[in-house]
Amino acid sequence: MQLRKKIFPIGVMLGLLLLWELLVTLFDIPLYILPSPIKITKTFFQEFSILLQHSSITVMEAFLGIFIALFLGIFLGILMDAFTMIKSCLYPILVVTQTIPVIVLAPIFIIYLGFGLAPKVLTVVLMCFFPIVVNFTDGMAELDKNYINLVKSYGAKKYQIYTLVKLPASLPSLFSGLRVAATYSISGAVVGEWIASQKGLGYYMLKVKNGYMLDKVFACVIMIVLLSLFMNGIVSIIQKHSIPYSKKEDTNSERIKRK
Repeated sequence: MQLRKKIFPIGVMLGLLLLWELLVTLFDIPLYILPSPIKITKTFFQEFSILLQHSSITVMEAFLGIFIALFLGIFLGILMDAFTMIKSCLYPILVVTQTIPVIVLAPIFIIYLGFGLAPKVLTVVLMCFFPIVVNFTDGMAELDKNYINLVKSYGAKKYQIYTLVKLPASLPSLFSGLRVAATYSISGAVVGEWIASQKGLGYYMLKVKNGYMLDKVFACVIMIVLLSLFMNGIVSIIQKHSIPYSKKEDTNSERIKRK
């Protein structure tokens, strides 16, 4: 059953790529309209060194943005959990901010922050902040009150309740939001680079798009996908080492379902 779950998606993906290749070949579709998967793959390896140079800039922006978003998300999450009035005031604002496309805000950031690194990093922060703070806050809110009452009975102070109970218990939720944010981080950096930059994958994509070199555009898309998976993988590895008990709970739950 596990093998089938892995084989079926791969088979469907390969079938779609094969259909794509056949349609481009049969209808002789020009390169500037739709390149074939084989042509995109060749271009990806030909441009790999250039893509790698631009990727280093994009990844740096993504890492800076996600670290700032993580710090702000944890700080604000604890603040909203500790004070219900702050949560009732800020939570709706956080939801409303997600209705505004980041691509609209990016030019405003450049007006106030210039053409340097700051507007790109801020774009990443805005895309990563929401899933982190929401998952982290919900994780603390869903904690069983009996655990809190237990440590209170031993005379634990408010900060000890967070360090001993709430923060460790909410780590799975925090990492869940962090995985989503890590996937968004590369896209956020690219969006920021679309507006104004001289380096990065967003700059490279705009440059080749203006030259109607769609094979290079798709090659850049592949690099963005790989980097997003890379960022997600890093967070997953950190999660496994930080909270190994989470994996054991998932394994036990799967065994119970099978029975």
